[in-house]
Amino acid sequence: MTSFQKTWAQREVKSMTEKIRDTVKPQGALKPRIQTAVNKLQVQTSKMDVMLTKLHQRDQQLFDRIVTATQSHDTPTSRVLSSELAEVRKVSRVLGNARNSLEQVQLRLTTIHDLGDAMIAIGPAMSTMKELKPTMSKYLWLIHFQAIRLRCKTVL
Repeated sequence: MTSFQKTWAQREVKSMTEKIRDTVKPQGALKPRIQTAVNKLQVQTSKMDVMLTKLHQRDQQLFDRIVTATQSHDTPTSRVLSSELAEVRKVSRVLGNARNSLEQVQLRLTTIHDLGDAMIAIGPAMSTMKELKPTMSKYLWLIHFQAIRLRCKTVL
């Protein structure tokens, strides 16, 4: 569990060899890198939201122009605007799917971040349980035997 703690929240104290290794191969702690990735994904998601809003506004404008052209019996204009509207809707759908994918990645990274924090919190308890395992195994058969004995008494 200690190796996980080192990679999750790495301390900033570095020896000379670690500094040289970091200049050749920068790695860093996992927790801040995940948090940075989540923040960047949030920025991109908000940019996509703005783009989607603009596309929906453009969709509405084109639709209104198509209705106006159709009402005035301007068939060529309505055809051109209809094909443009179809393209805007296609781009909007693709952009919406990309936004959903980015949001899903962001949620998974957030889950990993939270799970890592939970693992760090549980780490000391796990090491204590591992230390108690040999001691508990000596008495486990006795506890099992007593449980069977109590069960037999309640049946009779």
